[in-house]
Amino acid sequence: MLLVALVATAALTEGQGAAGWSRPAGVLVGGALALRRAPLLAVVVAAAGTTAVLRLCGVP
Repeated sequence: MLLVALVATAALTEGQGAAGWSRPAGVLVGGALALRRAPLLAVVVAAAGTTAVLRLCGVP
């Protein structure tokens, strides 16, 4: 349970405010792939790629 709280805090906050929508979306994609037992490298690349693409599109 402590790990879930740590992930939620890291995913949803940045400094003193909210992290925006791109980072939680990347965590959600990574979590979904991890639940489907995808390889770790695929999980990390998909989560980072999702976050990067959303930020390139202007999503905060």
